[in-house]
Amino acid sequence: MSFRLIDLAKPFGSILPEIEGPYTQLNFDEKVVYTMASAIIYILAQLPLAGVSQSAFAASADPIYWLRPIFAAERGTLLEFGVFPIISTGLILQLLASLRLIRVNFTVRSERELFQNLQKIFALFQYFALTNLFLLSGYFGTGLSLVQVILINVQIFLAGGFFTLISEVIDKGYGFGSGALTFTAVNVATNFVGDVIGINSIETAPEVYEKQGALANLISGLGSKGIFTAIWESFTRTHLPNLIIVLICIAIVLACVYLQNLRYDLSIRSNKARGVSSQYPIKLLYTGALPLVFSFVLLFYINVIAYVTVVGIFNNDSEQLAVKILGHYTANGSNFSIDNLSLFGLFSPASSLIGSLLSPIRTIVFSLFVVYTSVKFAQVWSVTQGSGPRDIAAQFKEQGVTIYGVRDVSIAKYLKDQIPTAAVTGALCLAGLSIAGEFLGTNGRASGIVVAVGVSFSFLEIIASDYQQSGGSQNFGQIFGGF
Repeated sequence: MSFRLIDLAKPFGSILPEIEGPYTQLNFDEKVVYTMASAIIYILAQLPLAGVSQSAFAASADPIYWLRPIFAAERGTLLEFGVFPIISTGLILQLLASLRLIRVNFTVRSERELFQNLQKIFALFQYFALTNLFLLSGYFGTGLSLVQVILINVQIFLAGGFFTLISEVIDKGYGFGSGALTFTAVNVATNFVGDVIGINSIETAPEVYEKQGALANLISGLGSKGIFTAIWESFTRTHLPNLIIVLICIAIVLACVYLQNLRYDLSIRSNKARGVSSQYPIKLLYTGALPLVFSFVLLFYINVIAYVTVVGIFNNDSEQLAVKILGHYTANGSNFSIDNLSLFGLFSPASSLIGSLLSPIRTIVFSLFVVYTSVKFAQVWSVTQGSGPRDIAAQFKEQGVTIYGVRDVSIAKYLKDQIPTAAVTGALCLAGLSIAGEFLGTNGRASGIVVAVGVSFSFLEIIASDYQQSGGSQNFGQIFGGF
């Protein structure tokens, strides 16, 4: 028998921890508790890394700052790489399995377990690899001792392994939706609140302190700087969130909510009961925010390769020909980015609207990359994950349902015109929102918000379904039913 990729997981089956699925159906309240507890644990895990000199770390800049929001990654903490390894491994392996590039039979329990173990192994490997690549590139400081290197590795690896299991808890049915995307949604929400009303003071210049939140800083400045100066600075400051960024984020939230409610209703009727008809909705965002997440997974890989190559190998020496071609990193506060027209620079957005307008080639290439990868992913995902035209047609046949004006034998063909169109259009819309937000200088916040809103609506659908099944008899169910 030929070797299969999932066979790599066989030697690790006895040592990899696994979350067993619930033996009985959990009620609504229990799922709420598991989901909330997991999210709170993730937020509280934003502890600074031990063994890292904060002064040396503060002197370095962040090359993936604009990619952090969508993967719930917090710089200088146990969540240095967030849930990126978990999300990227899950998406890529499932996509390969759907395209039958990985041979796995999901109807066989042993093969499902091997596939799940393979995902864990690849996720843990990515935590280890990313940590050491950044160590070698000097991201955590230079001249680190062996003890410091080991300590940093242990912290990030163990935190990654822990949240891989916590994510599995939710995925296995103890909570609602996807565990990794839950962490992203919660992290985006808490950071947005901090960007608006965060009251912690941050030193922006020697003996000069400002509030983190844009609105909090405006209120604080009204008494100390005067009305006009405070208002002007609250809209124009660049080193911390300003009110323009906040308003852009709010506009993106509203646009996402609007798109979430767009759908095309198919008129269906029962073949078994005469006169019984209903509507089957095909949502515009048929594949949710996953296409955008996939695009940013690819961008994350590209930007990590860029950082390790330019900084780790060529020492970011602008005099070298390779650096001139690949790109030269420049520091802008705590951010580290490639601002010149170069190969790797094409795969990151400019930090402001002016920068986007002054770099049309970069703007066009980045936009085309996000749009193309999102659309291609949506095309494949919409027909390979059990919700494609043939799958829906099979469900209709099993339930004795047909579409008005369409013969039973033609339902799959009819849906083939509707579902992929919705998936591609939805992916295109979300990619457009993300691109617009990035070019307006949101530094990843826009993309994070697009994903968070999509995840939140998925939660609402799942919660509403569970609430109806529980009959609203649970304590949290009664609270939910009051809205």
